[in-house]
Amino acid sequence: MAQPTPDSQASWRVLLGCCLVALFGVTALYGSTFGLFLIPMTQDLGWTRAEIAFSMTLVTFIGPLSMPLVGWVIDNLPLRPLVLWGVLLQSANFAAFGLMDSHVAVYYLLCVALMFSATGASLLTLAKIVQQWFDASLGKSLGILFAATAIGAVIHPPWVGWVLAHQGWRTAFFAMGLISLLLGGVAALLLIRERSPGARRAAASTAKTAGPSMLGFLKDATWWSLAWWNMFFGFAIGALSIHFAALLQDRGLSLAQAASMLSVMGIGGFAGNLLAGWLIDRFPATWLARGFVLAPLGAVVLLYFGHGIAAAAVAALMFGLFSSGDHALGAFLARRYFPAEAYGRASATQLMATTLGSGVSPWLSGLVYDATHSYDASLMMAGAAFLLATMAAWRLPAVTADAEAAAAPAVAVAR
Repeated sequence: MAQPTPDSQASWRVLLGCCLVALFGVTALYGSTFGLFLIPMTQDLGWTRAEIAFSMTLVTFIGPLSMPLVGWVIDNLPLRPLVLWGVLLQSANFAAFGLMDSHVAVYYLLCVALMFSATGASLLTLAKIVQQWFDASLGKSLGILFAATAIGAVIHPPWVGWVLAHQGWRTAFFAMGLISLLLGGVAALLLIRERSPGARRAAASTAKTAGPSMLGFLKDATWWSLAWWNMFFGFAIGALSIHFAALLQDRGLSLAQAASMLSVMGIGGFAGNLLAGWLIDRFPATWLARGFVLAPLGAVVLLYFGHGIAAAAVAALMFGLFSSGDHALGAFLARRYFPAEAYGRASATQLMATTLGSGVSPWLSGLVYDATHSYDASLMMAGAAFLLATMAAWRLPAVTADAEAAAAPAVAVAR
């Protein structure tokens, strides 16, 4: 087997740029604060929680249709311009949320637009850039990249919650657009680069295959095992994370306390991604995929039976610590099971599964709440999904510890 080559200083500079773009991107900035907008928008616009959460489900219905195109774009077009345009368009989309009227269809339209506008600066694109630059520390670099989104989950809820409380939800969206444009845009402009064409050609010349087609993925048993794992994990996470702040407020916590619990979850996510990245470079990722499901399942049990801020803090930390690590693990496994040349397509098709789970579950949780005025059934639903994710993880074939260098196709062996 080829030994991993050392990673250069330029690799770490590019990783820093990717981390900053991720820190002020849609996943970190909007995903971590979405739950804070549920109650203010419901009160101001007259929408139900299920109607607002349905935006995630709508994206689920439409998103998979775009994933094959997104994967092709990432694998075939220059990545740096994609990131720059992505930052610009997602920032404009944030600002547009602040101009919404009371028609929920406008909100849905803007959510769909955000799905497309943020593609260029998405974690898929950033992870593709990172895996171009790293070999020896591939797991660590992916863990750091996804940890950046967790840092966003720590720092964004408090200030967004403060703006919501003092200036309203419209101003909060305007502020999110501005910070995305200024900080994410500068990072993308100054730090993000692609590897030289010569280096990419050299890497491509060592590859054994261009990788399977989109249809080929659907015929691959390993792809399906990974997809089931991603879908059930995403379902469980979406059922809880989107409604987490509202759930805590329903149980007596204030808006500020709920926002602080989101930050606690973000702290856990930051540590979890770093831990996953460190472990990936040292232990079989398939075993980690199985183990990282169990702790968030424990958080679900604690939320179901526990009450008060102490129980909320412990559950938020457990949920963040181990549920966020699946992002780095999922990206790593997609990279190891399939060739580098097909990374965009492999990741995009896996994202279809993740989006299906994480998009449907927030809407279902909203419907459950509207019908029962309780999140208890949603907690049970999330617990069952975590158990199914564990079963899917046990079907993943092991990845060889001394996998080929980052430019070469991955090797999977039977358990």
